[in-house]
Amino acid sequence: MWRHIAQSLQGPSHLQDNTPCQDAHVVQFLGDCAHPALIACVADGAGSAKHSDLGSSIACATILEHATRFLETNDVSTLQAEDVLLWCDDIRDRIKLKSKEFACGVRDFATTLCAGILSHDFAAFFQIGDGAIVLGKNKLYGVVFWPQRGEYANSTNFLTADEYHQQIQFLALNGNFSKVALMTDGLERLALQFDTQIPHVPFFDPLFRALQSTSDVNQLGEQLRGFLCSDSIHHRTDDDKTLVLATQCTDDAA
Repeated sequence: MWRHIAQSLQGPSHLQDNTPCQDAHVVQFLGDCAHPALIACVADGAGSAKHSDLGSSIACATILEHATRFLETNDVSTLQAEDVLLWCDDIRDRIKLKSKEFACGVRDFATTLCAGILSHDFAAFFQIGDGAIVLGKNKLYGVVFWPQRGEYANSTNFLTADEYHQQIQFLALNGNFSKVALMTDGLERLALQFDTQIPHVPFFDPLFRALQSTSDVNQLGEQLRGFLCSDSIHHRTDDDKTLVLATQCTDDAA
């Protein structure tokens, strides 16, 4: 059984100019389907794209829909990169329809995407753009994909790009992983060590310990909101922030 907390919050710069949060996330544990698994996804709309908040929301909702349908009849271990590309093609088709509705270009919905599907003995991950997925087992943590950087400084890759098929990353792993975190790039400098390309363990350890021990997940979720909105966080990053934390609540999860 998995438990999770998650928040997507406006950064100070967007609060000042009343720009909507361009991040989105979905998390769901499918415990009663044929193949129980955790589905988690985060997306970060491009700051320069007019409707990127819709792009990120469409991306997360579409991945949840396809992953849920897939798990009704398939185990996570059978998921292939080709399946993920079809899901992402559907995201792009839905964005194209929305762009016609808004009489604008597809790039106005530009978004990144980080997603993971984890069962009791297998996990699959895929990502395009920046942000990161951190995977934990016992006391060990690792970054699944290092945040992608684009052709130019301070840029990244987006799902709406024509060449996205060449940029999306996919990884499947055997194993029972007890912790997973997904984040958008607003938290990268706090949660990752760029010199060694590893997670910043002092950032994650207290959060995962609290999640494993709490008796009130909803209250802890509000505490996460307060933490991400704190002055100490805002002084270090003014971007939108999304953080998803999930842990297995079993006797052998550590």
